[in-house]
Amino acid sequence: MSSDPEHTRLVERVLAYLEGRPEYHTLRAHLGDHQEPNPVNGKMPDITAFRREKFVIFRAFTEAALRGARFAEESRAFAHSASFEHVSYHVIVPENCGGDEGLEVARQRVKELGIHVDNIWFV
Repeated sequence: MSSDPEHTRLVERVLAYLEGRPEYHTLRAHLGDHQEPNPVNGKMPDITAFRREKFVIFRAFTEAALRGARFAEESRAFAHSASFEHVSYHVIVPENCGGDEGLEVARQRVKELGIHVDNIWFV
């Protein structure tokens, strides 16, 4: 897990939400006493879980990571896995990226890259 406090905050917020939702189970994360997630296509997700029967890959990106090359590289790997049935890829971003909404920045990056993301969480 990243030593960046903003990255940690993003993961903690979503993980806390998932832990309180009965439809999410078999949570793996780089935080707390959770078992670490396994790599997916050679990249390490921040959280993995099952939502009912669907495997969900979660990856958090700070503003700098979202705007940089790392987002493209990791998102392509995770989106490829999510192209299979019963797998989805969720991106976690900050609510604000400079003067822009994190959700809009993420949507623009996804569109530029031509990849599919099933859900964007902004926290």
